[in-house]
Amino acid sequence: MKRRYFLAGTASVAALLAGCSGDDEPADDDPTDTSTPSDPTTEPPTTEPPTTEPPTTEPPTTEPPTTEPPGTDPSDGSDELVDGSFEYGLERWYVDTDLPDKPGNPGQKVDASVTTADRASDGQQGIEIFIDGSADDGTVWVQQEVDLSEVSTLKVDGYSEQNSFNTVLQVATYTGPVPEDGLVETDFNRDHSLWDHEGWKTYEYDVDHDGTGLVAVGLSIIWETGAAGVLDNVRLE
Repeated sequence: MKRRYFLAGTASVAALLAGCSGDDEPADDDPTDTSTPSDPTTEPPTTEPPTTEPPTTEPPTTEPPTTEPPGTDPSDGSDELVDGSFEYGLERWYVDTDLPDKPGNPGQKVDASVTTADRASDGQQGIEIFIDGSADDGTVWVQQEVDLSEVSTLKVDGYSEQNSFNTVLQVATYTGPVPEDGLVETDFNRDHSLWDHEGWKTYEYDVDHDGTGLVAVGLSIIWETGAAGVLDNVRLE
C-alpha cells in the first residue's frame, strides 16, 4: 500500500516540474507588428448610376390589311366575265351581302360565308354559300362588273342534294346597271328554288341591259334554319 502511494506522489511531482518548465519558453507570436497600416484617408470608389435610357416601343406602322382581295373591286371591270367557273377561287369576284340582324341582337348581323367548294359542274371547283336563316331572311352573292352590250342571257348552275317541296334557298341573280349605293336583296331575281331538283341544274335569265353593268349570282334564304348551297359555271351568252 505504501509503495503505491509513493508512485502516485512521484508522478505528481514530475507533472508539476514539467508545467513550470513550459512557462519559461518564449511565445510563438512576435509582439512587434511590421506590417504597413492602411491609410484611413483613402476615398472609397464611387459607382456612377447607369445612364442608359430605357428602350422605347414605337407603335407599328404597318397599314391594316384591306378586307377586299386584290382584283375583286367591281370598278375594275373588264369587257368579258372572268373566271365564271371559280377555278381561281374568288380572286376576280367581289363578295357582298344584304343580311338582317340576329333575332334579339340588334345591330349584329346573322352569320354567312362564301367559300370555294370541291364540287363543280365545270372545272374543279365552285362556290358554297352559307346563310344563317334564324331571321327568315338574307341574301349573299358574288358580283363582277362587265360589258353587257352583246349579252342576252345569263346562265348559272346550282347543285342540290335532293329534291324538296320546301323552298329554303332561292337562286338570286342580277344583271343590269351598277347601282350607285350597291345591290340590295330586292334588286335580285329570286324566282327559282335551289332545292327543286337533285344534282346539278342550269338556271337561265334574260339580260336586257346595254353597256357596262353588273353581273351578280348568289342565294337567298327564306326558312328559319341554316342552309348552304353550291353554285358554279356562271356564263354570259
